[in-house]
Amino acid sequence: MRALLVLLTIIAGFAAGIALTISAIGPGAALITRHVGPWEFSPRVGSAEIDPYARARLFSEGELPLASGEGYALRASRDAGGQPLDTACHYRLSSPVPPARFWTVTLTDSAGRLVANLAERHGFTSAEIIRDQDGRFAIEIGPDPLPGNWLPSSRAQRRFTIVFRFYETPLSASATELDPRMLPRLERIGCAP
Repeated sequence: MRALLVLLTIIAGFAAGIALTISAIGPGAALITRHVGPWEFSPRVGSAEIDPYARARLFSEGELPLASGEGYALRASRDAGGQPLDTACHYRLSSPVPPARFWTVTLTDSAGRLVANLAERHGFTSAEIIRDQDGRFAIEIGPDPLPGNWLPSSRAQRRFTIVFRFYETPLSASATELDPRMLPRLERIGCAP
């Protein structure tokens, strides 16, 4: 009986350790990720001051971060209202954007792969985006073709993440605070039934 109790204690400790590790380094972990509106970012991920939790997350995901001074990435898996991004819905991603020499925006699934779609369009760059006379832009995201800068989502998958990467920017990977007024707006326009 005592051996069984010891075995159950070891199994429970192992399970608790795995659950705590996942909560400490998983997506959106408070130890690693900062939230500004719908956007999340991981400060110091590309710098020499990276903490062990962020290092473990990078190892588990296999991601190669931008180095400090190269830029940083913003991710959104929820809209401005806090609802999860759904491929059946239409979203508008619009300026402003933080200062950067170049940026890219892509749609990814939960595993970090590009969202497959029939148009085979997976993102935009700052060089190819259509802007108005004031330099502002809007990117329409949805499963059906939309006028302007349309980024198609897939009907095959339900959840997705928007990844915005900024290159050669005064704000580097070591930034710990971002001004919400400088971040792109992400609003849900409507959803198909």
